[in-house]
Amino acid sequence: MKRLLSLTLVLCLVLTMLFQVTGNANAAEDILKPLPQVGEVVSGFKTVELKNLDLINSKTALFEHEKTGAKLLYIQNKDIDRSFDITFKTPAADNSGINHVLEHITVSGSQKYPLRDVVFTISNQTYSTFVNAGTFSTATTYPLSSMSEEQLLKLTDIYLDCVYHPSVYTDKNVFSREAWRYEMAEANAPLQVKGVVYNEMKGALGNIAAAANVNVLKILFPGSVQGNISGGNPEDIKKLTYEQLIKTHDTYYHPSNSLMILYGNLDYKKFLDLINDEYLSKYEKQDIKIDAGIVTPFSKKAEASFSFPVAAAANTKNAAQIDYAYAITGATEEDVIGLSVIAELLNLNTSPLKKAFAGEQIGGDVTVSLNDMIAQPVITFSVKNADENKAAAFKALVDKCMKNIIKTGFDRDSEDAMMSASLLGNSNFTEAGNIGVNISYLAAYRWANSNNTDYLFNVISNLKSIQAKIPDNYLEKLAAKYIEKNNHAALVTTVPEAGLAEKLAGNEEKYLSDLKVSMSKEEADNIVAATKAYNEWNSEKVNQEVIDDIQAVKISDLPEELKNYQINETKAPYGIRMISADADVGETETTSLLLDTSAIPVEKLHYLQLYSSLLGRLDTKTYTHEELNAKILRYLGGVQTSLSTISREDTKQFNPYLTIAWMGLMDEYEQQVDLVRDILLNTRFDNSEIILSNVKTLIANWKAAFSSEPIHVQMDRISAQFDDDKNFQSYISGIEYYSFLTEVEKALASNPKAVIAELEEINKLVINKTDMITAFCGNKSNIKNYENAIKRITDALPAQRIEKQDYTKIPRPSLKEGIAVDSAVQYNMVFATYDKMDTKFSGKYIPVGLVINENYTTPKIRLGNGAYGNIENINSNGFLFASYRDPNIKETFEIFKGIPEFLKNIDITQKELDRYILKAFSTYSAPSGELVGAGNAISGYLSGKQADAQLKILREIKALTVQDVKDTAAIVESLIKNGACSTAGSMQKLTENKELYDAIVAIDQGTEETLTRAQFFDVLLSGVPDTMAFAKQNGLITGDGKGNYFENNKVTRQELAVIITKAAALNGVQLNGKELAITDIGLVSPYAAEGVRAAVNSGVMKLDDKGNFNPRSEIKMSELQTILTDFVNKLTGK
Repeated sequence: MKRLLSLTLVLCLVLTMLFQVTGNANAAEDILKPLPQVGEVVSGFKTVELKNLDLINSKTALFEHEKTGAKLLYIQNKDIDRSFDITFKTPAADNSGINHVLEHITVSGSQKYPLRDVVFTISNQTYSTFVNAGTFSTATTYPLSSMSEEQLLKLTDIYLDCVYHPSVYTDKNVFSREAWRYEMAEANAPLQVKGVVYNEMKGALGNIAAAANVNVLKILFPGSVQGNISGGNPEDIKKLTYEQLIKTHDTYYHPSNSLMILYGNLDYKKFLDLINDEYLSKYEKQDIKIDAGIVTPFSKKAEASFSFPVAAAANTKNAAQIDYAYAITGATEEDVIGLSVIAELLNLNTSPLKKAFAGEQIGGDVTVSLNDMIAQPVITFSVKNADENKAAAFKALVDKCMKNIIKTGFDRDSEDAMMSASLLGNSNFTEAGNIGVNISYLAAYRWANSNNTDYLFNVISNLKSIQAKIPDNYLEKLAAKYIEKNNHAALVTTVPEAGLAEKLAGNEEKYLSDLKVSMSKEEADNIVAATKAYNEWNSEKVNQEVIDDIQAVKISDLPEELKNYQINETKAPYGIRMISADADVGETETTSLLLDTSAIPVEKLHYLQLYSSLLGRLDTKTYTHEELNAKILRYLGGVQTSLSTISREDTKQFNPYLTIAWMGLMDEYEQQVDLVRDILLNTRFDNSEIILSNVKTLIANWKAAFSSEPIHVQMDRISAQFDDDKNFQSYISGIEYYSFLTEVEKALASNPKAVIAELEEINKLVINKTDMITAFCGNKSNIKNYENAIKRITDALPAQRIEKQDYTKIPRPSLKEGIAVDSAVQYNMVFATYDKMDTKFSGKYIPVGLVINENYTTPKIRLGNGAYGNIENINSNGFLFASYRDPNIKETFEIFKGIPEFLKNIDITQKELDRYILKAFSTYSAPSGELVGAGNAISGYLSGKQADAQLKILREIKALTVQDVKDTAAIVESLIKNGACSTAGSMQKLTENKELYDAIVAIDQGTEETLTRAQFFDVLLSGVPDTMAFAKQNGLITGDGKGNYFENNKVTRQELAVIITKAAALNGVQLNGKELAITDIGLVSPYAAEGVRAAVNSGVMKLDDKGNFNPRSEIKMSELQTILTDFVNKLTGK
């Protein structure tokens, strides 16, 4: 069960946890340089304030530059992953995304570092652990980090020169590349719009959740900085001018408008010297006026509705988003944190809001969120997958629910548990890397909105204050003030409109076509000439001397030191393995239980996944689900249940497990163990209403995640091609699981007892201690306590024989696949495992990915063709190349095909190659927290990895030669020849390029619509130019003898059976299998009887639960997708 905390609660306590476990790198790193006294001036900076930052056990010094007024906060501690950040207040004055474009442009190049792509160069060719930049509605921030102090000093110089002296002043090509430009390769070519930010935002705003958020802010803050799209609206980006951008830089990129943050164990004086001498000393103090966009609170709540473009085939029923949002004015820091606690209490499955919502037919799930990154924070009640006509009903439900809560109070146990959980932190985030970067982000946007850095220092005291005031109804009073009695609110509905996506795309195409027609010959020739000049500029070789100057670490300086964790194993009866790893921590621990689930049949795997999601959310024999939820928060910090696999390095075989994982404190360990035991042994599955509510939440969350980032599902499906383990994982959590959930939702309404019976059957198979694994990470002194206490679970579980199932039978996605999504941009991908590329994994390939990224794919895909990004992911699984938010499909796959030739002919020296080695080495040797490191060590141990496996990879990285890079060309050639490819994008774009794919999978794209013959053959024969002609010529469809083929008639199940039987024969395959009894075979037309039997006996088409085939029912898209997947697998022998 995943618990969500607000950014504030998560980050503050994650940082607290992390510093307890990463403080001691080695003795030399323990020495900290003394901080100056208050009033002391260091390199032009006056020491204003000295404090202790209890949040992360650090000391701080706040400096103010005397000449310019620039602020610099130094956070001193023993962390060797040091960081620097500079932030400017940059209010979003309109929707042009000017600050976002400027963010991209500043890190492209500068006077001192005249490169085209500084950010990519330092990201790929330096000893850095983080390089990026970010734009908010009120600020733009530039963070960096490195484990080398000298490298960070050099990176700081680079970023300061970029933000103060960007190359855009002398080179307008940077503006054209990052913002937008017209392109025509030749006079008769179509006119196109390209631009990195332009396409980034087409993707960013291309899902309904993001669009709904924009709509909410627009209504709450009309005409305000807070209501504008800081990233930019694509249509407004096209109106942005070079002159506007220069004026914005002149206005806001000044030291007087900046906050800098230094972090970690470093000589701060070196940095202050650099900052003052090279940059700030050349400026004078300015009074820069900043419009925070504060809006006068409304006297009356607002209402609005907006359309969201989706494809014509999209299923728009119950697909809207309803948001009921409140703007918060005048809240203190403590109040804002209190509101985040309220949001999390309301998000609990046991909250009165969730319960009330479950009884209504409004939508899939209700969530509450707090946006505290703007001057007037916003708390929003949202419904995904909503009935657009239920907005008023939703508002009434929220109003009534909040009124009751304010009157009767939040559940005290839940409040106490939430605060205890907050003090423990969230197990998903503890010990994450880049602490300096993360805390800089938090400080930066708070400073931009409040003009001070006090927030960081007050977090813990504010949390304690809230905890102390809870008995006095503090949270209820907050809810009354900022929600119940607050009229600065808006009810906003965002409604998907089928066909609007095609309409807008057509309008854009027509606009460009008309614009080109209206151009004079001279104007057209100018665009052709500008396109040629831009491409020549984009292809120019970089100055290697400049790149040499950014290096601060040599290959010989790289340490080959990694921490080894002591792994202990105790074996117990029934094959139980008790594993532990010593971690240098106090009384904090993490524990995982892995129950072998290999007895679950393939056809029940989705029920197993659902079962894992329900554990901890239902009643048990001991507790109601409300009581259980409070206990979980109090003692486990939010237990996580999931399906996982362990794949053996030596045999390549995998085994699936139900994993129950938690984090807690050792003095409460027995309570933790007893609580988990109760969940495992006593969960009740008899409340179908609670199950249905959870299923709706799962559907809404899956759909939202897929809509915003389809590339993750893509990666799972493409890697499933060649690996049984990956195919298992994709199948249980991907598109097939989503389809299963939608069917279960229906079943819970029509036949809940059947669903409950399935879950109870899964429970009987899973709750079994045979071959169970328990894993513990914590202090060595607590391992014995763990081994004794965990027996309270292992002794109580039943033992039964496991009949292992064959998961190689799980159907695989198509080798070449299109995935239809409602998106204005595409995600293209190719992948192959090492087996398919006739080689074995070596660390030397990792830097090659960086070489390809900076010198080939980024210049072509991002900088040349205007995609937002590209990915070169080379790891132990294989080679993967992808584009991200890409306007193209075919052009990108052609670029991928060109990688081998690029590698064969690459002109690179060993000295140049060493820079990429530095970056790869830095990535693979970055520090982690103690508990994370211990957990990784246990994972490696269970999978059979050698203890020195990571060290071996690091040595292989260091040993890379130029010839190795050239030799990689043959490997990539094998990828192109034998690998898989995938595109996620609009159905229109996929159809235009259908010859590239074996199949196109549609999700919520008219899946309940029945298909005509013409539509059916378009799907079946995707990639064939004229599908109906092909079907006629090859006898897949027969007419009436008069030339009529009834293309618009609906396809029935019996007709489909005949067609796929003929299609199988065309491929030399005869469909057959065990003879099954078909109850309604008498209703099948004589011409179709043989085909129906073949389709059913082969397993390609299924009977219903009464054994009926239903021959005359019409085929729906959702049903066809499953049938065609099984059919393709039958043809390919999978």
